[in-house]
Amino acid sequence: MINMIKAVIFDIDGVLLDSWEANIKFYQLLLKTSGYTAPSRKQIEGIFHLSMMDAIRVLANESSEEKVRKVWEMGRGRKVRYPIELLKIPEHAGDVVDGLSKIYRLAIVTSRVRSGVEDFFRVSGLKKYFEVVVSYEDYTHAKPDPEPLLMAVERLGVKAEEAVYIGDTATDIEAASAAGMKIILYAQAFLEGADFCVSSFREISGAVGKLNREE
Repeated sequence: MINMIKAVIFDIDGVLLDSWEANIKFYQLLLKTSGYTAPSRKQIEGIFHLSMMDAIRVLANESSEEKVRKVWEMGRGRKVRYPIELLKIPEHAGDVVDGLSKIYRLAIVTSRVRSGVEDFFRVSGLKKYFEVVVSYEDYTHAKPDPEPLLMAVERLGVKAEEAVYIGDTATDIEAASAAGMKIILYAQAFLEGADFCVSSFREISGAVGKLNREE
């Protein structure tokens, strides 16, 4: 007897949100305002999967945790403006999330800080669909540690094996595997460890349905 999927948990960056251009501009301005050299697009590409705290640590090449936290507080508090006008919602995202919410319980697990999650909700209008949001301030160990995902299923009141995570990186696959849940990769190329890989957002619903029919 298999465990039916009861919850769908989404990552934000790279899944619910195309934040590439916005994050580039934000990190360049944040580091420059903080007295560091503005990072190049290539440098930022290499840290896109990291939390803001870890990204600052790498981009600033800073060993002082006190200085890293000071820059992070500037970013979290939006003392440096985040260019939300550059954020893009994937085509069909609203319809897919709406449809899934009629069948499954929905949650978000992200490395974004709470203010960053609110940026997403402002541009997407999707806040009403998500029962649980686990953001950077909520946990101690970031992905690929399973802690954020396990926190989400605990708050939802479901078992890990009854949930599927929608992510876009190898880090997401590792975290989901460690948590004992399925993962659907939203990407252009399959990565080992994913249960399904979809390249368009509207394919997510069908992939979740296939997981429910697996024996």
